[in-house]
Amino acid sequence: MIRVLQVIGSLGYAGVEAVVMNYYRHMDREQVQFDFVTCSQQPERYDEEIKAKGGRIFRLPSRSGSPLRYMAALRKLIKLQDYKIVHIHQNSASMAMDAMVARSCGVPVIIGHSHNTRCNVMWQHRLFKPFVNGLLTHRFACSEAAGVWVFGHRPDVKVVNNAIDSSLYRFDAEKRRNIRRKLNLGDSLVVGFVGRLHEQKNPYRILSIFAGVIQRKSDCKLMLIGGGGELEAMKERCRELGIAGQVMFMGQQDHVNELMMAMDVFLFPSLYEGLGLVIVEAQATGLPCIISENVPASDLIHTLQVLQLSQSDTEWADVILNPLAFNRAEAQRLVVDGDYDISHEAQKLQSFYLSV
Repeated sequence: MIRVLQVIGSLGYAGVEAVVMNYYRHMDREQVQFDFVTCSQQPERYDEEIKAKGGRIFRLPSRSGSPLRYMAALRKLIKLQDYKIVHIHQNSASMAMDAMVARSCGVPVIIGHSHNTRCNVMWQHRLFKPFVNGLLTHRFACSEAAGVWVFGHRPDVKVVNNAIDSSLYRFDAEKRRNIRRKLNLGDSLVVGFVGRLHEQKNPYRILSIFAGVIQRKSDCKLMLIGGGGELEAMKERCRELGIAGQVMFMGQQDHVNELMMAMDVFLFPSLYEGLGLVIVEAQATGLPCIISENVPASDLIHTLQVLQLSQSDTEWADVILNPLAFNRAEAQRLVVDGDYDISHEAQKLQSFYLSV
């Protein structure tokens, strides 16, 4: 058995963590086992599951707050455990910091995995971009755009799909009825969003677009799933727009797949994304998705509609109120056919780990 060190930063509710855990769950752990580096000193969402599966969690000093202490601790860990594969997950070329440590330890396989097309600390990205390719042995990305963002136009960048367990998202009409009954949704049109309430996701634009929907069709609900620092300010904005009674702040949820079945259309006007995992999930439940031009998503079920952020709220509302029709029961099969089902994609990654 080989152990792969996944350098991921945290084990919370964000998309990158969900992607890595999807792959971890579908590895043959008698052949490939994952260990995780996190900078969080508190218990997180996936801790118990990782331990139950035989993985180990190493808590290091803050990468952003104490970079030198972090790098020293990472070096000590790699040396002590003698890892042969280090898989670094980042949104920017600052993954060069981790790669530099792994290179100094003589790690033979150092994978840099790009998960976005922008980052919050641009000076670090610009600083490390000239060096990142020379420190890595392999380059992965969740989309072509995410690969170009960190590694430039290189033929050796491998796109690793943000795959899901599509069986969990197979549309179930009875579950939909039960959830809608439980939430008192009646016959309302339910517009859904899943993600952090963070600037990247353009949350206030979601509210203004929905306000435009309400002007045209009063019997509507907006279901927002996710937490974040903008929560209270968003609630205040809802009051200002006069839509507070029709916006459902659901917080973080463990059964997003079932809640998606209760939705009618999915709205995702992000400012930037590597590849929105949640768009794959939404499509697997058969939801028509309306996204911004900054989300490099695949149209897996032929109902994806891409709008420009420069278009008016009224134009976005028009599309939401007239989504493309689709038989939701067919969606999961199309996601499998599109190579976004984890049972197939995890085997590819496992084979890579075992062959390098």
